[in-house]
Amino acid sequence: MKFDIEEKKSLKGYKNLKHYLKYFLKYKWLCFGFWFSLICTGVISFFAPLALGEVISAMTVTQDFDAAKTYALIFAGIELLGVIVYLIRVPFFKQLENNVKKDVKLEIIKDSFNINIGEYEKLGNGTFITRLTNDLDSLATSFKRISETIVDFISKIGFIVFVCVINYWLGLFLISFIIIRYLIYQVRMHYFAIMKPRVLKKNEYINSMIGESIRGIKDIKTLGLSSNLIERFDYLQTDYAKDDNKEWYVGSALYHSANVVSIICNLLFIFLCVFLIGKGSLNLAVFYSVYVYKNSVMEFAVHLGNLQDYFKEIEISASRVFGLTNQETYLHDKFGNVKLPLFQGNIEFKDVTFEYVENEKILDNISFKIKPNSHVAFVGESGCGKSTIVALICKLYDPSQGVILFDDINSMSLDQSFGKNVAMVNQYPYLFNLTIRENMQLVKPEVTDEEIYDVLKFANAYQFVSELPLKLDSYLGEGGTRLSGGQKQRICIARALLKNSKIIIFDEATSALDNISQQHIMDSVETLKADKTIITIAHRLSTIENCDVIYFVDKGKIMDYGTHEHLLKNNKKYATLYNKQKREKQVEEE
Repeated sequence: MKFDIEEKKSLKGYKNLKHYLKYFLKYKWLCFGFWFSLICTGVISFFAPLALGEVISAMTVTQDFDAAKTYALIFAGIELLGVIVYLIRVPFFKQLENNVKKDVKLEIIKDSFNINIGEYEKLGNGTFITRLTNDLDSLATSFKRISETIVDFISKIGFIVFVCVINYWLGLFLISFIIIRYLIYQVRMHYFAIMKPRVLKKNEYINSMIGESIRGIKDIKTLGLSSNLIERFDYLQTDYAKDDNKEWYVGSALYHSANVVSIICNLLFIFLCVFLIGKGSLNLAVFYSVYVYKNSVMEFAVHLGNLQDYFKEIEISASRVFGLTNQETYLHDKFGNVKLPLFQGNIEFKDVTFEYVENEKILDNISFKIKPNSHVAFVGESGCGKSTIVALICKLYDPSQGVILFDDINSMSLDQSFGKNVAMVNQYPYLFNLTIRENMQLVKPEVTDEEIYDVLKFANAYQFVSELPLKLDSYLGEGGTRLSGGQKQRICIARALLKNSKIIIFDEATSALDNISQQHIMDSVETLKADKTIITIAHRLSTIENCDVIYFVDKGKIMDYGTHEHLLKNNKKYATLYNKQKREKQVEEE
């Protein structure tokens, strides 16, 4: 409902449409060429029926066949000129359209990266995909239609003035008909403004569900969720079709009602012209010219209604697209303007509380310090708040209460460049459907193959990568689907190391690895302490025995902290968990 309200507000002032049109003004010469060609087309369409009328008049009234041939050549020349102008217009618009779409997409994608991670979790990826594809394409199409309709609209006004000058009664008839058709289209437009956002929103939700189903295909197969999901899709599609049909049926009924009015008016128009010709108030050439152009002119009201429809449609699409950049619609990450000159790696939580949902505390008034060039770990049962702590360190969220300090500077004051100081590998890392080299280049565009192989060796990934037929040029599939879970984690660890940030966070980052590979990586990680701060969240406590400090988290609170030996001796829960895992490991090895 939040976005529905935003859509209705935006329709009142067309502020998003104005914002969208600014992109076109960036390309003034392309706009000028497109609009000039449109105006030429309007002028040509005005004179073409007049020339054809003169041909008919010369053949039937004056029987001057030489004049008829001359007017026929003029008519053909006008039509040919219209084709040439159209061919000129196409490249102007196509280049303009693609430039604007590129600029808008880049701005929206850039801004969508600043939307708070919680908004993505609520909305689903399909929402953003739909708005950057369907809605953006609709914007580009609407601009073309609006431009053409405005020019056509102006040419029709000129023709109506021309008819009024020739014959007052014909002009009055056309104006009366236009008013009737306009009122019918006003009703249609009002209905469209109510129904269209609702239909778009339901379609967007379906697209979101489809996207999630594709990404979760493994779980769908292994858990046997397909029948329940199909049933849900059936319900959603039925609900969408109900509103979509309603919009179409009513819109179609109003459209055809206008056509019935057109049929009646056509008949009355012919009767009026016959009467005026009989009285000598109208000659045959003018009659034919007006009659040929009449249907187009009589659609004046339709074009006026369509013009308003297009403005509403483009505003709705623009409000959905630019809504992604609107901080009143979606929460954006908050940054200050303080730049850390040289981050030492000091981290401090002071009385920090965090809630995803109001009155449901995930972290409850926790305080701790992390010293530079140290290796600390957070352990505890699932859901205790460990991952939330590292998400706050990465500034994916802001604390609900309390303060987080980096080198004694409030995290809320730091600018966006702070992100270069933190790298995190989580339990379910994401790899792009690019080659291994290209995935690494996303972190460091100028990286050399030698540097890539160095971090692959560090992450115990060098051997399996060197055995691939294409090695660094191997495509990984969407999300790294061509790799095993352990291989994927090792590539992601290598990618994070390539960033060379001051803080490196491993959030269950080795959970998919065997004991030997995991221990190899954790031993390598210890060597990073020389100039980095290492933070680990681990399920296997044996991998963090050498940490400088281990924080034991329980129900959103830090219940104890110290070295592995200290916790083993003084914390029963930690000792119980550690001894249990130790026995399980012994059984596994046996």
